[in-house]
Amino acid sequence: MESKSRKTLYSIGGALLLLLLWQLLSTLGNSGFLLPPPHRVLSTLFRMFSRGESWLIVASSTSRIVLSILAATFAAILFAWCASRLRGFRFVMIPLVQVMKAVPIVSFILIAMFFMGETVLTLFISGLVVFPMIYNHLLSAFIHVDKKLLEMARVFAFRKREILRYIIIPQSREEFLAASSVAIGMAWKAGVAAEVLAFSKGTIGRHMYDAKLYLDMEKLLAWTLVLVAASFLVEKLIVGFSRLTLTWIGGKLPGPRMNKTPLPSRGNAGCQTDGKADGNGNEVKTIAIRGLSKQFDESAVFKDFNAVLRLDRPVILTGASGSGKTTLLRLIAGLEKPDEGTITGVPERGVFVFQDNRLLPQLSARDNIRIVLPGYDGNRADMLLEQLGLASVKNQPASTLSGGEQRRLALARALAPDSEILYLDEAFRELDEVSEEKSRALVCQIAGKIPMILSSHDHTLIGRLDASSMAISKCGSKTNSI
Repeated sequence: MESKSRKTLYSIGGALLLLLLWQLLSTLGNSGFLLPPPHRVLSTLFRMFSRGESWLIVASSTSRIVLSILAATFAAILFAWCASRLRGFRFVMIPLVQVMKAVPIVSFILIAMFFMGETVLTLFISGLVVFPMIYNHLLSAFIHVDKKLLEMARVFAFRKREILRYIIIPQSREEFLAASSVAIGMAWKAGVAAEVLAFSKGTIGRHMYDAKLYLDMEKLLAWTLVLVAASFLVEKLIVGFSRLTLTWIGGKLPGPRMNKTPLPSRGNAGCQTDGKADGNGNEVKTIAIRGLSKQFDESAVFKDFNAVLRLDRPVILTGASGSGKTTLLRLIAGLEKPDEGTITGVPERGVFVFQDNRLLPQLSARDNIRIVLPGYDGNRADMLLEQLGLASVKNQPASTLSGGEQRRLALARALAPDSEILYLDEAFRELDEVSEEKSRALVCQIAGKIPMILSSHDHTLIGRLDASSMAISKCGSKTNSI
């Protein structure tokens, strides 16, 4: 609040400084005729707006330019979205947008005057300025949406509208608002220029031209002040409304709703596996890795790697940093494709605790869990938050949580939905002793119900979780069976 008040004071100070400079130039430069002092211009301004005609003039220009801004913005959003999805369409748009950016506005106005009436001309010229600015910024934002968050959304089976609402819109918001702020000011300049050249009756541009024609500098500067004020107010209203709307759209989940197709309960997962019998004759599900090879650029991570993972207990992948633990985990989960080899017996519905938390920063801790649950169930979210010591921060945005709190929240999100297998990549890093104990106890509860594969540097987890382990070495070419 203090920062906002300070910014307001600085803005007022800047405006007063401009008025002072204006007064000095008018007084010291003996240019009272060409540059009337502020008090004379303001007096003329008040006289103008004591009559209703001036208000109608402002309303006429404002309605045309605002309509043009809104239409061009809608078109830019639509075209940018299509271009981000269709590579061919993106290349088709490049020369068109370049022409809009490069050709002087005056040239467009003079050409368009042969084909358009004055009202349509103002709409067209203003929109021509707005469209490429917003299109280019949004296209860049859409293309560069965080790929890690999109991958997280696929792992947790987000709906398309959820990806749009909670990932794409929040990540594109600031780019859109920044582009809109600049584009609105430019739209006013271009729109009034079109009114001047087309002699549009009953508009700000026409009255500015008449004032210039009769050397009425006081009236010309008064209309200039009106133009600045109208542009400022329209920008603040449109950008402010857009910010509130976009923040509301992506900032909070709707309330819980009934789920007509609940997911299967834990422990009832049915998937095709390579099975082996345990000592009691019961089938033990296994994952078989045969001839696996994986290379990134010139660096080989696995070469002809073979392993069989028994899923009757948690499996912990150990090894030095860079040995390929995370890569193997992602290959098993289907997040990476092997260059050669096969991986069979993997349960279909798996969820992941990534090394980086991949939380939705604008959503509360509670909503980060609710979003992966059928019907946005709040009860299960509350239970997990309580168990992991996060109840006190459940309504805080994820971006405001500490590193350890975010880590526990990522773990809670993975444990929330019903799944057939859990992948935990360094799930307990950044946790203090108390938090790690709570997290590990909760994982132990889940471990007896569904298969679980973990990567970790902590060898003590093997005993704590009663897990089997497999040591990974870079570019392994060996056979493991656990």
